[in-house]
This record gives sequence, structure tokens and C-alpha cells, in this order.
Amino acid sequence: MSATKILSDFANKIEFNDLSLEAVTNTKRHILDCIGVGLAATVEPAGQTIIDITREQGGDPKASVFGTNLRTGVVSTAWANGALSHLLDFDDTGFSHPTACILPAAIAVAEETNASGKELVAAICIGLEVFERMSSSGRQHEHVFRARGFHPTSLYGCSAAAAAAGKIARLDPMQMAVAIGLAAANAGGLTQHFGTPGKGIHAGNAARAGVTSVLLARKGYVADPEGLEGDYGFYSAFHGDGNYTLDNISAGLGTVWSIVDPGLTIKRYPCCGGNLRALDAARELIEEKNISIDKVESLVVDVHPDLLDIVRFHKPTKGFRGKFSIDYVLAGMLLDHKVDLNSFSDEYCNAPKMREALGKVRVNAHEEWANDSASRRKSPVTIQMKDGRSYTKQVDHVRGSPGNPLTRDELVEKYRSCASRVLNKEKLAESIEVIETLEAAPSLGCLTDTLRVD
Repeated sequence: MSATKILSDFANKIEFNDLSLEAVTNTKRHILDCIGVGLAATVEPAGQTIIDITREQGGDPKASVFGTNLRTGVVSTAWANGALSHLLDFDDTGFSHPTACILPAAIAVAEETNASGKELVAAICIGLEVFERMSSSGRQHEHVFRARGFHPTSLYGCSAAAAAAGKIARLDPMQMAVAIGLAAANAGGLTQHFGTPGKGIHAGNAARAGVTSVLLARKGYVADPEGLEGDYGFYSAFHGDGNYTLDNISAGLGTVWSIVDPGLTIKRYPCCGGNLRALDAARELIEEKNISIDKVESLVVDVHPDLLDIVRFHKPTKGFRGKFSIDYVLAGMLLDHKVDLNSFSDEYCNAPKMREALGKVRVNAHEEWANDSASRRKSPVTIQMKDGRSYTKQVDHVRGSPGNPLTRDELVEKYRSCASRVLNKEKLAESIEVIETLEAAPSLGCLTDTLRVD
């Protein structure tokens, strides 16, 4: 059986009651997180541009753009909410950024169809599973497509978004196969845009591709049923001959849930996931040793050279670039003992105190380190004090990762800090309650009403 058919049959048949309790719980945590960071982005200049463009395009008012009074067509809404959710690089991460592609597509179609909260949770869990199954089939050859500039978020996110939205739309297996394959034909965001608002659009494009493909399939549109595995399909195009295996597509499908294992990381910091281990290490040292920057001679982070293909900007002069600069975020941690949404403005980036802090940070790339996943994940931090003392810390499990998860209170606090940029206290409280009990919601209006700003 082909990969496209396996995934389409899976997406078609799975219902809420097939999910494990842990899968439901984890999915709702990631729904809360994704909506929160999407709301936070609405007040950013780039977020306002996304909203303005969406408003200008018009459309049948069937779905709601986060944190606004705008209702428009499902395709435009999916694009806007996807772009907003990924804009700040504060959304969850694992192998790239699945939820920012999947959730906006599913919610848009759920509003249109008046789907229930149970249907939404199941659809998002399905989409996350499709993303993981597709990505794990080529992950061992990640360097092949990354070297060509492809961004995994929008490679796998298109078909994953189609699976989630298609479940909401109640596509039959053949329609689902068409939608998944058609969506894959839209894959291909470019990593050239890392460190700019252009990266956020990748998730929006994936959500839009997913919804568009579902709408076409729902009307009986015909496409090749082997859009993923065909000789000229997704895998051959993006991975190349022999650089993938489809064995992971079906193993345990429908009984083992990727949102549980391997799970996803909910970020504590609004920047590239490649920075997170070093940030946690620096934070722990600063807190444990009560370190102040005026007593620091230097901070050194040791990394695998492959990491610098991603967090590749050194001493940036644009705040947004700082999200993809390991020395910048470490300088911010030294300076303020935190890295948050305010750490990436151009003003903050070019402030004399930040430039001075940057001068204390050094990044060492170790060409001699093994070319394996364990080595690529290492980023030990050493802080050298002016008095001669030296402290080193290596973090193996990032705070917020499955191995070191945020508590419920920590997650809610992140949501509050993000969503309070646009929601009042009443809607903040209501939205949290609705999301945490989403399986009880008779329709998505219960949720989207709490995210609306008049």
C-alpha cells in the first residue's frame, strides 16, 4: 500500500475516542501554546501587515483571524493565522514547527463546518501524526534538503495541514489522498528567510495549501493518488533518490501517538530552537551562581558546526536576526537574565549595553565533533569570571521539552504573557478555560469568540 493511501486511510478513520488520554492532553497543551503565540504576533508590525493584507483580500466571512474582529474566507484565514503563529518563532518545535501549520488550517475549516471541540482535537492530533510520519521517513537525510535551502516546516506542513483540515471536512479516503498529495505539491519554504519575518509566512503557506487542497478534494477535484511516493512525487523531488525510507509511515500508526512520543518542545524563549540548550545552560549558571554581567569576563558556547547553518547570524544589527543568533541571545541572557519578546527590537539590539554584552560572547564551532545527532545537539556554556573563577553547564533536556516539560502553570503563564498583548482579562480567562476543556465544546464558536477583539 502506498504512503499516500496509508496516511489518507488513517486520517479518514481515526476519531476522538481512538486517541489516548495523554494524546488528548498534550494536543490541548499545544493548541493553547500555538494560539497564544499567534495572538502575540498580531501587535507586531509584520503581524499587522499580515492582517492588513488578509483584510484587503476580502472573502466570505466564515472564519476568524486571531486577535482581531476580522472574519473572512477559510483559505485566507488559515494563511493569516498560520503566518501569525510562526512569525515570532515562539511556537512549538520538534522536527521543525508542525502545529503552526496544522492548527490554523483545522480551526478555519472547523469554523466553517461548525465542528465540535472533539473534532478539532482529533484533527490536530491526526495532522501532527502525519507530519511526524512524513518527516521521520526522511529525517536521517535531513542534510540533503537543508543543504538545498528547504525548510522542513513547509515541506511536511502542507500535507499535515491537509490531513487535519480534511478530517474536519469529513473527506472520504480517496478525497483525503487527493488533498494530501495536492498539498504536497505546494511544499518548499526556503531557509534563506531565517532571521526575518519571511520565515513566518512558511507556516501560513502550508496552512493555506492544506485548506485549498481540501476544498478542491471536497468538490471532487482529481489528482494523482501517489502524490507523496510517486516517481516524481514529494519524496523524490525534495529528498532525492534513495534519501528516504517509507517504513516509518505505517509502524504503530493509530496506536502510537507522536504528540506523546517523541513529543514536541514548548519554547520558553521566542527564538530558534537551536539556541534553547545554550540559553537554558546560561540561565541556570546565572541563577545558581548569582552572576552579574559586570563581573563576567567572557561567555563561551561550544557547538557543532552544523548548528551554525541555522543560528548563523553573529553580532546582528537587526533585532529579528537575533532570533537566529546564538551569541545574541546569550548576550541578552547575560544582560537581563531573561530573553523575551522585548529582546528582539532593533532598538534593544543596537543599544550600547547590548553591543557591550555581545563583545563578551564567543562561539566555538568544533569541526572534530562526531557528525551525529547527539553531537549536533550539544551546546555547553562556560562563563569565565573576572576574578578567575569559571563555570560550565551542559543541558541535555531543554525546559519545555518532553524530557523536561513545562508545568501547567508555566504554560498558562506563557499564554497569558503572549495573549495579554491583545486580549482583556475576561477573554484571557475564558479562552484558557475553553481550550483546556475543548473536548466539551459543542462548536468552535465557543473558542473563536474568546479570541475576537472588537
